Amino acid sequence: MSDTQTQAATDVEERDLDELVAKIEANADDLAELLDLLDATQGLAEELVPELVEVTRENREPIEELRMAFEKEETLVLLQRVGESSEQLVELLDLLEVSQGLVEDLLPELIVVARENRETVERLRYAFEKEETILLLERLGQNTDVLLEHVELLEVTKDLADDLVPEGIDLARENRKPIAELRMLVAGFADARSERETPDMYELGQNLENLVAVGETAAQPEIAEALQAGMTAFTDDTEPKKVGPLGLFSALRDSDVKRALGTLVEALRRMGTALQKK
Repeated sequence: MSDTQTQAATDVEERDLDELVAKIEANADDLAELLDLLDATQGLAEELVPELVEVTRENREPIEELRMAFEKEETLVLLQRVGESSEQLVELLDLLEVSQGLVEDLLPELIVVARENRETVERLRYAFEKEETILLLERLGQNTDVLLEHVELLEVTKDLADDLVPEGIDLARENRKPIAELRMLVAGFADARSERETPDMYELGQNLENLVAVGETAAQPEIAEALQAGMTAFTDDTEPKKVGPLGLFSALRDSDVKRALGTLVEALRRMGTALQKK
């Protein structure tokens, strides 16, 4: 190294030394406090180290077990999840603290209630220990969805009943007399029916179907008009003329009478044929 380089290195060292001295002078108070702190820390360490060594020796086996536990993958995953859920954990601890106070307040009351209802609880225990009760609870669990649907249906039905019951009561009050008459009609029909021999229900159903067919036929417009026109002879205010044998023979020449008699004779013929089949 040349003299010039040596002189330059010396100048740099002197400049760095001057800067270091200036910084030390500027922070002399802090440096003094730091030295005092180090002195106190050294004394504390000298007192604690023997105790720590002794504690480590006495707890070598638990420390080894703890180390093995924390080295397990499950423990690391658990610590990771606890760290990720720290906010929920804090909330849970607050909830547990509140619950502890609530339990402390309720526990004496629960003890009193349990003592007063010991006999009832014993009967309930016997009831729930029965096989039928266990099967019932199992079926309820299997049909929870259906049970919830039925409960919702009952709620809707209850609301509908609450709305309709007042209307039904008013309707029943307004129609009390017709309902009483209908009840008497049904009672009279039942009494009259009980006095006769009960027919075969299948045969009765067939007969009712035949009556319905007859009713449908009679309800046709042309038949209804013809019957209504014929019935007017009984309901008109004008009294019909009296007809003797000669008048009857004279009426047989009327085309309308001939048409009506022809229809009547055909009807009688068909009725006779049906009765002959019986």
